[in-house]
Amino acid sequence: MKLDSALWLRLRAQVLAEQPLCAMCTAAGLVTPATEVDHINNDGDDNSRGNLQGLCCSCHSHKTHTIDAGRLRHGCDVSGIPLDPAHPWRREEITSNRSRPNDGGSHTYAAAEKGEAEKWQA
Repeated sequence: MKLDSALWLRLRAQVLAEQPLCAMCTAAGLVTPATEVDHINNDGDDNSRGNLQGLCCSCHSHKTHTIDAGRLRHGCDVSGIPLDPAHPWRREEITSNRSRPNDGGSHTYAAAEKGEAEKWQA
């Protein structure tokens, strides 16, 4: 369906009327008007209502850029934790490893500090 066809313009108006807020912003706890209609599965030929969502211009551009670049970048929450669920910091195994002591690294650093302190005390 051509994006300037009367059928698309009606469908677009229906999607934006049914979903006036940006779906991605809403998921992030923000309230932003939807101004563009996005194909959720990125198939521009699938214009079924279940495959269409309202997004703000910024989120739609970001999603398009992400797909074109083949990577995800969603920014961070107020705590500095990446919003991207696929980000390495959000993965279970990485997060659990961050809470464990560094094997040798922190102990080696502590030992080096102790050695420096002993050298200065002598």
